[in-house]
Amino acid sequence: MTDWLMRTLGLKQRISCGYLVPGIVTFVIALISYGAFNRLAVDFKQIILFSRQSADNMAFAAQMAEMQRLALIYIYEGHESAGEQVGEIYSTMARNIGRSRENLHETQAEAVLAKAGRHLDAYYEAFKVVRQQRLIQQQLVKNEFRVHATRAQHLIEELTRQEGGAKQLECTTMLNALLQVEKNAYRYFDSLDGGFIKAASASIEETRALAAAFGSKEKTAELDEVLNRYEASFLEAVQRTRGYLYLTSVVMAAQAYETIYQSKKLSALMLRETESIQQNVAQHISSRLRLMLLWTALLLLFIVLFSYIITRSITIPLRRLTDTFRLLAAGSAEAEIPSYQLQDELGDLTKAAASFKEKNIELRTSKKELERSNDELEQFVYTVSHDLKSPIVTSMGFIGIIRKLAAQGKAEQSLGMLEKVVKANERMSQLINDLLELSRVGRIDMDKKPLDLNGLLADFARSQAERLKAADFTLIIEPGMPVLFANESRTLQVFENILSNALKYVRNDKEGRRLHISASEDEQWHHIRCTDNGPGIPEEYREKVFGLFYRLDVNIEGTGIGLAVAKKIMKFHGGDIRAEAAPDGGAVFHLTFPKSADTPRPVG
Repeated sequence: MTDWLMRTLGLKQRISCGYLVPGIVTFVIALISYGAFNRLAVDFKQIILFSRQSADNMAFAAQMAEMQRLALIYIYEGHESAGEQVGEIYSTMARNIGRSRENLHETQAEAVLAKAGRHLDAYYEAFKVVRQQRLIQQQLVKNEFRVHATRAQHLIEELTRQEGGAKQLECTTMLNALLQVEKNAYRYFDSLDGGFIKAASASIEETRALAAAFGSKEKTAELDEVLNRYEASFLEAVQRTRGYLYLTSVVMAAQAYETIYQSKKLSALMLRETESIQQNVAQHISSRLRLMLLWTALLLLFIVLFSYIITRSITIPLRRLTDTFRLLAAGSAEAEIPSYQLQDELGDLTKAAASFKEKNIELRTSKKELERSNDELEQFVYTVSHDLKSPIVTSMGFIGIIRKLAAQGKAEQSLGMLEKVVKANERMSQLINDLLELSRVGRIDMDKKPLDLNGLLADFARSQAERLKAADFTLIIEPGMPVLFANESRTLQVFENILSNALKYVRNDKEGRRLHISASEDEQWHHIRCTDNGPGIPEEYREKVFGLFYRLDVNIEGTGIGLAVAKKIMKFHGGDIRAEAAPDGGAVFHLTFPKSADTPRPVG
């Protein structure tokens, strides 16, 4: 996983993931917590709803009892305010039932509450009938009943006046019997005792009997009719009273009982539902807490593992690069560069480390070259001091001899010795010129350009024609030479030095002396081979011949600087020169020129 992150995501993306993923996980935990607590909130809302409904049921029962009390007050005492309050309580209870049914839609409690509402409606409808019957009864008692009683009383008083004092006692008795009717009637309406009905009926019969015994039918006919109406209105009032008492005692009581029963049933049902919900809530709380703890632990573990992986994906390459830079800072050229291909900050550090390593390699190479240059310089100083000292010593020796010969008057012998001094000085002058030439390589006249080697070597052959003819030496140049990117004068100097070396060392009377120049190429290099048919160069001397002042045969004229100059010129061009053995025993000087500036320098 760490390697995959290092290969796939850049440093900034990994750091961003280190923040983003924990944030997402935290959001997921919040969602899980929200879902769990939202479900608990729904359960608690239902508990609150049922608790409120239970409280409403308790209030419902109390309101029902209060409505019954007010209804009885109205029925037995006739207070209109009590009847109005019954209507108000009914309206309040009906609204509460409607609201509760909406909250308990399509539940068992809603069915029970609907049934309680129907019984409440029936109770109130019965109360309205009772109220209507009582109003009729009050109308009969207060109006019609009293009118008939007053009319009967007036008729009896009129009979008394008509008969004079002869039947005063009978009229008074009849009037008293009539008054007993009203008295017993009101006693009944006040006490609802059935005995007063019989007493009132008996008083009416007594009054009717006294009226019949009082005189002729013509005089008592109207009184008898009034008594009949009086009795009819009383009995109707009694019937009305019995009717609303029946409604009150039976219908309203039954509906009130059913209403209260349904209310109690609803309370019990709500209590069971509440207990069930409470148990479910307790189970939900326990299960959700366990689930939340499990998910939280898993997600936190994921965050820890992911953070550990992200941290390792950052620290591992940083640690590797730190170790690499520590080695590179110590000058190591063998420090391993971590493989990191992404184009990010770590990729930039990897490139910087690779560049640092290349610099160390170049520095080490430069150090080796410097050490070799120091060795060469030391050899150069030693050789130069020796080679420059030798002509000087020779010259001083011959000058001393010339002085002695001159003192002895031997002029001819002195002139002979002077010629040797001149040759020693000429050799020293040549040595100095060659050293100056060596020092100039790479400092002046080293501009490069495309150089057609065919034309260059053709011109070189023409310029050396007389020299070659005098030495009986053959120069063979194959066609198809490449075009080099090189300095013309220095390249020409290389071939001049090789030719001069061949003229000095090649001896082959059988085949004739010759130098054969050919060319080939590969993807990176142009290869130029200068092959002679001389004695060749022993393998142990093939590197030494390019050393300063080194000569295979000290008896052959020369300073030993020509091949050293050629070596330096080839290095300046980014190529090299080396000595090899020819197939037929001669020597081959193998020149390599790079095809482009990016071609690595050959080792050798």
